[in-house]
Amino acid sequence: MSHADRALGVLDLERLYAALMRRAVRAARQGEQVFGVITPSQSRFTVEAGAYDRPGQAAGPSPMELMLASLATCAGATLETVIARMRFALAGLNVVAEAERAERPPRVYTSIDLEFHVASEAPEERVRHALEVTEKTCSASAMLGRVTDISTRLVHVRRVPAGDTLALRQRVLRPHQTIAELAVESESPGAVWYAAMDGGNVVGTVGVLPEESPDSPAVTPMRLRAMATADEMRGRGLGSVILSAVLDHARRQSSDLLWCAARASAVAFYRRAGFRPTSEPFDVPHIGPHVRMALVP
Repeated sequence: MSHADRALGVLDLERLYAALMRRAVRAARQGEQVFGVITPSQSRFTVEAGAYDRPGQAAGPSPMELMLASLATCAGATLETVIARMRFALAGLNVVAEAERAERPPRVYTSIDLEFHVASEAPEERVRHALEVTEKTCSASAMLGRVTDISTRLVHVRRVPAGDTLALRQRVLRPHQTIAELAVESESPGAVWYAAMDGGNVVGTVGVLPEESPDSPAVTPMRLRAMATADEMRGRGLGSVILSAVLDHARRQSSDLLWCAARASAVAFYRRAGFRPTSEPFDVPHIGPHVRMALVP
């Protein structure tokens, strides 16, 4: 290879590097405060500047909503990578980003709270260390952290002794029963209990145990029981992460059927997770209408 050829090769590499680093995003106006966006990865979506004022009707998210979404997804992807490098499995992950904005223009974010729901058997101190690494290495977090305060909160979903779940289960599911009565029910052979731990507080729980379904014969059936989420944590996606921990357990046990007796108010939640009704509605004394539902893990 001649000296000229080598020089051209170096120039080509420099141009390629410059093109990769540039990362151009195009935004074309489509209507009043509405833009069609094309990214370097050829993703296409619509952004509406006034989306905050038109919930459910906007053409797409607002620019500031996208900024929070970028932070949440960047932090989540970074945390997933860090936990994998620690050689721990991740059964489920959810990131909630909430922010306060200035009242006057420019209406910047004055503070951002990131809440991580992490389902993993990794020890909590390792998950917290992974969060510290994430704060330093997530590009969006590092950039936004220069101009506003970003706080983090960990809700860790992991296996716990059955006794740790009793208080929440009684408060949310079985106020007509005593803790002692619930403790007896929790001693089913082979039962495993998971809890969502916010520091020392249990804010979510679920149990899973080997048990046949009255409706669906299976070789290795498992029953999901007593799934509960604290009132203050509802609507934040925590239930899906708790359920993901159970699904991971069922797969590791080679279960060919996971079923539950779902309260009528929870049927839509289980449907979104892939469960399907297997019985007609029936009534449970002191609690109300239920429907048995099943999923093949």
